[in-house]
Amino acid sequence: MVIKIVLAKAHENQKNNPEVQRELSDIQTFFVEKEFDFELNSLNFVILRGLYAHVDRMLTVVGVFVNKTEKTINGLKTELAFRVNDNPEAKLSGVRLDLPESFLGELKPNEGFVLHIKVMTKGLTKEKEIFQATELSGELRNIELAYQK
Repeated sequence: MVIKIVLAKAHENQKNNPEVQRELSDIQTFFVEKEFDFELNSLNFVILRGLYAHVDRMLTVVGVFVNKTEKTINGLKTELAFRVNDNPEAKLSGVRLDLPESFLGELKPNEGFVLHIKVMTKGLTKEKEIFQATELSGELRNIELAYQK
């Protein structure tokens, strides 16, 4: 089943922004054209790319949380760990997310929402500003989901 890309409730006021519309359209096309081996009955995270700002030593990981449960999710707590596949010396800080219903809204089964996650880094070079999805790995840990009642 194709994943429908939606905005989190906190970002709905941006839905008429042309850049946001283009990003959503591009991501929706990506999910239509690619096949994914999702873990069923779980929340999945698909990394799309990483954008590195050397001055700030910050990597913005762009990814999509995908609801592969059979319930509507309206709250999410998790920890994310990222790494650069070909650079074991690079250190990327862990990230804790706490997204209440006021931020997330409702994420129905087979829907996904885009999130830009800022990650502190150490050991990346200024020459590489864009990381493709295949160059990054991530892991969700300690996932807590709140479901619609």
